[in-house]
Amino acid sequence: MLQVSESQVRLGLSAPDKTEAIRIAGRAMVDSGLIEPSYIDSMLGREAVSGTYLGSGIAIPHGLPEARDLVRRTGVVVVQFPQGVDWGGGEPARLVVGIAAKSDEHIAVLQRLTGVLGDPAEAARLGSTGDPCAIMAVLNGEAPAVPVSEPVAAPIDGDSIDVTAPSPHGLHARPATALVEVAKRFRAEIAVRHGGATANAKSLISLLRLGASGGQPLTVTASGEDAAAALQAIRAAFEAGLDEPVTAAAPAKEAAPRTVPADLDYDGRVIAGISASPGVSTGPVWKFQREELTVAETAPDPEAQHRRLDQALAAAAADLRNLYEEFWKKAGAAKAAIFKAHQELLDDPEMVAEAHALIGQGKSAGWAWRAVYEERAGTLAQLADPLLAGRAADLSDVGRRVLRLLAVVTESVAALPDHPVILLAEDLEPSDTAKLDPAKVLGLCTAGGGATSHTAIIARSLDIPAVVAAGPSVLDLENGRAAILDGDGGVLVADPSERDRGRAAEARIKVGERREAERLDRYKPAITTDGRRVEVAANISDPAEAVQAVEAGGEGVGLMRTEFLFLQRDLPPDEEEQFAAYQTMVRAMNGLPIILRTLDIGGDKNVPYLRMPAEGNPFLGVRGIRLCFEREDLFRTQLRAMLRASAEGPVRIMYPMIAAPAELERAKAITEAVRRELDVPPVELGIMIEVPSAVMMADRLAREVSFFSIGTNDLTQYVLAMDRLHPVLAPQADGLHPAVLRMVERTVDAARRAGIWVGACGGVAGDPAGAVLLSGLGVAELSVAIPAVPSVKARLRAIAMADAERTAREALDCADAAEVRALVRHRFADAGGVS
Repeated sequence: MLQVSESQVRLGLSAPDKTEAIRIAGRAMVDSGLIEPSYIDSMLGREAVSGTYLGSGIAIPHGLPEARDLVRRTGVVVVQFPQGVDWGGGEPARLVVGIAAKSDEHIAVLQRLTGVLGDPAEAARLGSTGDPCAIMAVLNGEAPAVPVSEPVAAPIDGDSIDVTAPSPHGLHARPATALVEVAKRFRAEIAVRHGGATANAKSLISLLRLGASGGQPLTVTASGEDAAAALQAIRAAFEAGLDEPVTAAAPAKEAAPRTVPADLDYDGRVIAGISASPGVSTGPVWKFQREELTVAETAPDPEAQHRRLDQALAAAAADLRNLYEEFWKKAGAAKAAIFKAHQELLDDPEMVAEAHALIGQGKSAGWAWRAVYEERAGTLAQLADPLLAGRAADLSDVGRRVLRLLAVVTESVAALPDHPVILLAEDLEPSDTAKLDPAKVLGLCTAGGGATSHTAIIARSLDIPAVVAAGPSVLDLENGRAAILDGDGGVLVADPSERDRGRAAEARIKVGERREAERLDRYKPAITTDGRRVEVAANISDPAEAVQAVEAGGEGVGLMRTEFLFLQRDLPPDEEEQFAAYQTMVRAMNGLPIILRTLDIGGDKNVPYLRMPAEGNPFLGVRGIRLCFEREDLFRTQLRAMLRASAEGPVRIMYPMIAAPAELERAKAITEAVRRELDVPPVELGIMIEVPSAVMMADRLAREVSFFSIGTNDLTQYVLAMDRLHPVLAPQADGLHPAVLRMVERTVDAARRAGIWVGACGGVAGDPAGAVLLSGLGVAELSVAIPAVPSVKARLRAIAMADAERTAREALDCADAAEVRALVRHRFADAGGVS
């Protein structure tokens, strides 16, 4: 077990600032034989990406993951600064623990530090002691730490399984998060035991405090009516590795703070940071102001405070659900999943219980909640994982969301001016960024934050240039001051010269010239070099997007998600409201076809008026056409509105989640009855191909419809038995897996024999490689997100269909999606970025 020796403890030192303190700690690590000297630069780089101050006067500087080869051996050094060093959080650091982590041996030391954090008096003692043995005793486990490091949950009686902490780094941030998400699917009480400590499997912080290293044995115990199922799911999750992250978007590479690159050559004042989202913008800066929240420490009526906290938690949870739905429509499910993660953080049972316990001691609801979430955020920030700092920021975001409902707001958020601006902020919470209007925000520049944060991911998804970790000097710039934000170079340039402005304009042109070429040609059909045409349509979710689809070059709407009319409301939309919406969209298409998909809502959506019971697996429950049959009144009303709108232009109606011919027969019979009531002409009817049974029965189904549309997202998860948002399996749920492609081939073959056409409207259709392979397999229409329409059309114009067909045939014989992607990348290396 890792031990701290007296030579690794340096007492009574001083430093003028954080940078020098880190250098002192780094030199001590070099002297102790832990690291190469160049690792110190990586420690400074880590600090720029995510602060390492934990709280209670303790900081834990360490290097970036890519610098692990500079670690000679795993270990820590402790440097004491009795006078304190400003670490940027308003509280001085007195105990600086430098970490060199080549393996996971240091986790036990970090676990003991967690205990010190829970006792400010103990932390103060260690920060001023003149006895190195006092520090060694705590970090080596020779002296009791503090109550917080005792077993964190009570053991429970029940059935148990033995598992092993995932290698190489143990039960750290990502695998612990994955375990929590699995455990929360079950009602059973679930505990994880490691050594003498027990953790609540539904509490992220509780699991992290176990400090379980890679390969160490764990015992999972469950008690309750679904305990057996819970243990089975948890065993499967451990066997799958637990620690695969869900990648919402490719994060920008973390980088160390640096001097301004010479090739940028700006005349104005250059503030260097880290590139978080590409692009270059010019305009005035504007400082973002967040409200100040004030709470009283005590309150006279504990029962009233308990109610206030419960109400605030419920309201915040509802707000997060709404934010998820809104951002899902704006940027897609992968990006919106960030706010589902926020719901998990908000629903931590131990955090809520501890807040209620503080209320029972006479504290106000606001004070209790703030104390708990700030302590948890500090605990999360200590772990040596580049994504965990983002989790700490997310927890602060969630905590403030609840606190706003409990506190007195003494300063409201400053409204943005009427003209577009470059927004400056100390840091931005993910929900702040998600609500930004790209039309009013030219770019983002934050003093703190990191390129791997959720905020940076959302900024990229909204196509807003962003620079993070630029330091506090950016906040000294007054509102209205002219600047250039260079998201590619990772700098903000204040008071740019005319030459600077010209260079920025040139960079924007260079970066956007390919996009502009695609935009100019967006109305050209997607005809391959050997004369074969593929239609490219758009997926839309509301009436305003119909106009955008046409303007983007869409040759129709391949999927209109009607769910937007039914979500976030207390009563369902009536026929007239739906008719008005559909009529608006049909007219906007100006003669181009539009496919209206009937209601597809399942148990994963919160729609109160549907009174749908909670389902253990909503994706295998009442959703799609099954819901339409359960609520035939809603189905008939929707069909009436759709059929009435068909008088305005070419409308096609599509049924979701058809699994068997009997379902299609029933849906068509209801539709025909409604059509006869209205006495309107027939419309083309089609179905989504989303489940394996529909593929296997495609020959029968094709006789009864005018077209198929393959929903590759759902088809992938059903074929591979992997939830595409699963915390462990999602990265493997790739729609270019050969098994999925074989399903596409079988569907197209059945459609050809019946004389109908096949489209695709899932995410794979807009994927560079996916567009090529689906076309090569015979899919006649690709329906993609609106921004992707011009690029997909351009990509298809750059290839020969014969090459696409040959590549698709070879892809069917590949072993997995990675091999498929490599094949396409090699075959079309010169075809405009196909990968």
